Amino acid sequence: MKLHRFIGDFDLSKSEVEINNPELIKQIKGILRIEVGEHLVLGDGRGRQAEVMIETIERDLITTSIVREIPNNDPEKKVSLYLAILKKENFELAVQKAVECGVSMIIPVITERTVKTGLNATRLEKIIREASEQSERSTVPLLQKTINFENALAHGYGSEEKIIFDPESSGCNPNQNTKSASIFIGPEGGFSEKEIALARSAGYTVASLGPLILRGETAAVIATYRIVQGI
Repeated sequence: MKLHRFIGDFDLSKSEVEINNPELIKQIKGILRIEVGEHLVLGDGRGRQAEVMIETIERDLITTSIVREIPNNDPEKKVSLYLAILKKENFELAVQKAVECGVSMIIPVITERTVKTGLNATRLEKIIREASEQSERSTVPLLQKTINFENALAHGYGSEEKIIFDPESSGCNPNQNTKSASIFIGPEGGFSEKEIALARSAGYTVASLGPLILRGETAAVIATYRIVQGI
């Protein structure tokens, strides 16, 4: 049976783990109606997770005991997604699905053709955490502050694999042997010619996801999955 999974500020170094977050307690008690003796999976969002059994349920505190530790199951390849800001719902969808595909870090980028610039970081972080729980990840991907395109190129330069996606370029052949990658997805309207030229001069590979023109959120999901899996 699949166990309910929660990620939070848990100390999993001890045999007993406390749950004191009011929102989480409400969800466990009032919504899911989980009772004493039932099992959960708790993760600290930094790679450590464990199956626990509920020992006590009080108004403001739930105590659990660790049954077993669960190995880290996140992808070995660390993929950073540099995603041009899209319309609110599209950007949120792209972030959610990229997390499910195994992205390690998400960096919002302002490009020449970016239309929307405002983001709700608190909401995005909640989406990232819930997507991590749903996909049974051991770590919660980081959401970085918004940066402009040129700074993004410099920020992503340290990765072994560096790809900017442009529909007018040739196909993509991910390297299965690299341990880190920086991938760039453009806004509605794509990257400008100037931005593509800057990326090339900075040592980035310019690649395509195929002959069809994809929406930004679709491209972000497909690109993340392909680079994480090396396919």
